[in-house]
Amino acid sequence: MFDFFLRAYSKIALGLKVPFQMQGIQRVDDTPVHKAVREALVNCLSNADFFCVRGVVIQKMPDRLILENPGYIRTGKRQMIQGGTSDPRNKTMLKMFNLLDIGERAGSGVPNIFNVWADEGWEEPIIEEENNPDRTRLILIFEKNNRKKQSEKTIGKNTTPKDQRK
Repeated sequence: MFDFFLRAYSKIALGLKVPFQMQGIQRVDDTPVHKAVREALVNCLSNADFFCVRGVVIQKMPDRLILENPGYIRTGKRQMIQGGTSDPRNKTMLKMFNLLDIGERAGSGVPNIFNVWADEGWEEPIIEEENNPDRTRLILIFEKNNRKKQSEKTIGKNTTPKDQRK
């Protein structure tokens, strides 16, 4: 499973932008986006129900990353987004990642992912659930939030001086 994690993460990380940043004399290649993607992958694997049909599916596209795993969200979608509660299906696997300093069992992973995406100004991540068979899908979109752009354009139009509006 760890080999799968390393292979999948290395392929995902290839497309993530890394700004030039130095810490002392060493270049820093790890960004909050990288950490969020690692957390999403750990969550996908440690919450997968491997007794269900179809396995873990990860799709990388230029504008998005889709992580799917078999099984339903044990804490519920709302609690998953809110955070604070952790109920991993594969506790031993999560412990392995935790010992390697990847992921944590604090229930803060998904809220952190949402926060990183908001900080980047990207579309809010989408969480979907399917039934029969149970399946969970996390969609991480690497595009700017259009609603924010739209509101900025509207604000810009309404804040012109009065003499320019005539």
